[in-house]
Amino acid sequence: MATWPHVETPLTNEEKEAYRFLLYQAMLDIRNLCQSRGRPTYNPFLWWQQYQRSRLAGALADWLHNLAFYSSVDFKGFDADWFWEEYSGFCGRFSVTYYIVDYRNHFDRHLGCLRR
Repeated sequence: MATWPHVETPLTNEEKEAYRFLLYQAMLDIRNLCQSRGRPTYNPFLWWQQYQRSRLAGALADWLHNLAFYSSVDFKGFDADWFWEEYSGFCGRFSVTYYIVDYRNHFDRHLGCLRR
């Protein structure tokens, strides 16, 4: 469980690289979520669907904005437990697997590849 005040989590270089790659992957997902699919339409169902996708993109950006900051300062003051606790809350609010990757598994897989 994450604590308050945040406790800095020392990260290895591989972990830092994996977090940065996670951020990159999420930026691609946000871009894809915000782009409309195909031609302009007057179909209210497709408008609603795009609205839901844009809400997910916004929530994803809200979750990741601190990761972007900590990445820019080489993760000084970063609390990994808090980060993943926030992700758990994000997943509880949105059904993310339909639109985007499972970021925890994506991170763990990428980190495993870096450690080989």
